[in-house]
Amino acid sequence: MNQIITLLSDWRLRDPYVAMLKGELLKAQPEAQLIDITHYVDKFNLLQTALLMKTSYTSFPEGSVHLILTNMSLNSTFSPVALFHNGHWFIGEDNGVFFLMFGQEAALKGFQLADNEGNALQQTLLMLQHIAAGNLADKASEYLNFKRMFIELPDHSAESRQIEGHIVYVDAFNNAVTDIPASMFAKAVGKRPFTATIQSKGVWTITKHFGQYEASENEMFLCDNALGLLEVASFQSDVAVLADLEPGDKIIIKYE
Repeated sequence: MNQIITLLSDWRLRDPYVAMLKGELLKAQPEAQLIDITHYVDKFNLLQTALLMKTSYTSFPEGSVHLILTNMSLNSTFSPVALFHNGHWFIGEDNGVFFLMFGQEAALKGFQLADNEGNALQQTLLMLQHIAAGNLADKASEYLNFKRMFIELPDHSAESRQIEGHIVYVDAFNNAVTDIPASMFAKAVGKRPFTATIQSKGVWTITKHFGQYEASENEMFLCDNALGLLEVASFQSDVAVLADLEPGDKIIIKYE
């Protein structure tokens, strides 16, 4: 069975580095299936990296390997870590991204090559070979001391009937993706009237959720996206540009 390898980075596509990495991967494993998740993470943004990987990896078959490349270069000298979680492998630098993805859910157990000679790319290629052969645990040492990185998670208070979260990502359509799970909103708010306030350079108020009404041009609304997250959008307009929304802006949803 051909190994599925996904790539997620902040490298962009203007430079040849993504293609160079793919070339090295294919030299090592010619039958591998290489799939780009995105290479347009905001530069060095680990929170965005963790969010996009965590919400997209389950779209792939179990056994897939996901390379986390944000803030990494081909000749980096760190020793990558491989983490097995929920039937999937994740390989990257332990810079806090693993904890951001899964540290709130379970104790993390990873692997690091005992013989860590060579640069990060060479070690990653070797890890991929061992994973494909099913013997990484025999060839590597356990890695348990993951770097802990804490963030302010979305919070729902049933008592005050309020959800607090943040905008974490602006997508290619200039919709502002929040860190609030759509399931949290659906369970807490449902079809109740609500008011969402976004604290950006200005203060913006939203009272509609897409699907419960017909959107009109330039009107802001909340909607669910394919990542399972709540996002701020506007019918046929670039809401993040028009409202000057940016990652880090707070969103507070109050409902009746």
